[in-house]
Amino acid sequence: MSVGESFTGSTMDEALSQACSALQARVGELRYDVVSSDDGQVEIRAELDPVAILGLFFAETFSAGGLKIQVHLEHQEEVLSGELTGTDLGLLTASGGRGLDALQYLSNRVLNRRLQQHAPVHLDCGGFKERRAEQLEEQAVAAADEALRRGAPVQMGPLTPAARRVVHLALADDPDVETESDGEGFLKRLFVRPVRRR
Repeated sequence: MSVGESFTGSTMDEALSQACSALQARVGELRYDVVSSDDGQVEIRAELDPVAILGLFFAETFSAGGLKIQVHLEHQEEVLSGELTGTDLGLLTASGGRGLDALQYLSNRVLNRRLQQHAPVHLDCGGFKERRAEQLEEQAVAAADEALRRGAPVQMGPLTPAARRVVHLALADDPDVETESDGEGFLKRLFVRPVRRR
């Protein structure tokens, strides 16, 4: 490990305890290597591991909720990807995937509080988000057509931040309509309206 901080102790447990104290972490949240172990001194290099942090967060969250959900986490091209499986996934994918989006939002918040920099977390289960994106794009095009036909704004939502982003991107290249989010909090309404000509 070329990065991380150096910690020493007379035993491995003592060096790990030093690392946990300095990094405000549990041993299971660390990635570490032994640098040297001689003359009654153990030196390690340690850092917080985002995969381990989220793994513990998910395990404790799902256990506390009595949910039968597992997650496989891995780094993929500047993204920390999580694939969820289990018999209780319906709780996350109901209502257009609001639970899945909320869990992804919380995952990023957990890492934001623990690490200065980290890859964004993207969670999915069996291609759900791709299917949802296709449906949202179709709904966005239909809302744009209706807004142009009526000459008035059409409301979509309330939608999660991820769902709003899909709609904004789906209509970004349409010169005849514009999109705007409205509201406070995690769920907001999104309006599709004809472009105001000047």
